[in-house]
Amino acid sequence: MKKAFVAICLGLCSLSVHAETAPIKVNSGPSSVGPSYSIVYITALADSVVVKKITVNRGNCKDAEASPWKPIRIRFGNTYDRIFTGQSVLAGCNILEIVVDTDLGVWEFKNRDQ
Repeated sequence: MKKAFVAICLGLCSLSVHAETAPIKVNSGPSSVGPSYSIVYITALADSVVVKKITVNRGNCKDAEASPWKPIRIRFGNTYDRIFTGQSVLAGCNILEIVVDTDLGVWEFKNRDQ
């Protein structure tokens, strides 16, 4: 029984060692476009990463860019930005959660500053 317990503990400890690090860094803030808009910055921490989709506040903030979304490749150290707004015309977007779907996995970021 003791050996099984030790084996389980070692297995659980090894899970945290193998936890993946996100290949991107995500920041957000107010946009210079106006008070109803927020901007999301995505910086590549891997040699190359393809951003397939950005979901802000579980879809409650919508993409405010004029051009339709298409996947974008970001090289190491480069930053891509996208503007979001609330669901209605004058509603702002207080960004609390950003989910980024990439070719290297799906990554969730919580904004604890707001």
